[in-house]
Amino acid sequence: MKFIPPLEIASKIMTLIEESEKELILVSPYVELSNWNKMKKCIDRAILRGVKITFIARKNAKQNLSFLKRPEINLILVNDLHAKLYLNDNYAIVTSQNIVYYSDVNSIDIAYKTENTEQRLELIEFINKYVVKIEEAQKKTIKILDSFKKTIKIIDETIEYDTKFLTADELDKLSFSFNSTYSDTKFVTTKSYVFSKHLIPFSDIMIASVYTVKAKKSNNENIEDFIKEILGLNLNLKNNFNLQFTKSHSRFYYIYFAPEITYDIDGLISDFKLITNAILESEYKIKQEIPTGRGCITIYK
Repeated sequence: MKFIPPLEIASKIMTLIEESEKELILVSPYVELSNWNKMKKCIDRAILRGVKITFIARKNAKQNLSFLKRPEINLILVNDLHAKLYLNDNYAIVTSQNIVYYSDVNSIDIAYKTENTEQRLELIEFINKYVVKIEEAQKKTIKILDSFKKTIKIIDETIEYDTKFLTADELDKLSFSFNSTYSDTKFVTTKSYVFSKHLIPFSDIMIASVYTVKAKKSNNENIEDFIKEILGLNLNLKNNFNLQFTKSHSRFYYIYFAPEITYDIDGLISDFKLITNAILESEYKIKQEIPTGRGCITIYK
């Protein structure tokens, strides 16, 4: 094995993640990523490449695992875990360093990198024998992952939910993403939200930190059927959402999808696209759609 100097350990782990092609196994008892954006971006890029990621952490440790609680990562929690090792398709790193930002800045750690396939396979054997059998654990963690799934729940129209204004950069990113994904639909970007009258046949939409559906009452007598349909879907969202249905306006129904907590703009945009596609694919939309002679509505993935 090849020695890695202490000041290079974190960068070597991130390089290992960046060089993963098909599979990535990260064994870190303790995790702290809230302020470690560089490491989070490495993991995000691996997800975008379609890498199969298994992350093994310590069970019952007081730590924030929210970044890892997502459908693209197989998160396995193990009692008494102390080993730290990181493997991609071609090599592995054995180290004393957790994926903890404080450790990168303050701790003195040691690490070695494997130099051949045999050494890497020995570490996989170690994981399967002493830590957890990964394939079996993947089956067992389905129930755990189910508990991490994000949901949409309905709240009373009298309840006030927290909102915030998007920054100019966040609004630009939102506008660019929706214009790129739904390229044959016209969007108008104002100083505070993105608007479209044409994307959804039965309503207008306004998108900022909250996703708003504005539907005419005269054309949507059965709008509650739509709400029930959306609430029953499993959308693999990154955020929990509150759905508020407002009927007090004389001419319009308003449906608000508001994230429960402070959000990451990229995750929020991803969720808004999932909600949009769910609306476009809904039975309610199909029943409400009236042919216009201008072609079909396209569902975007």
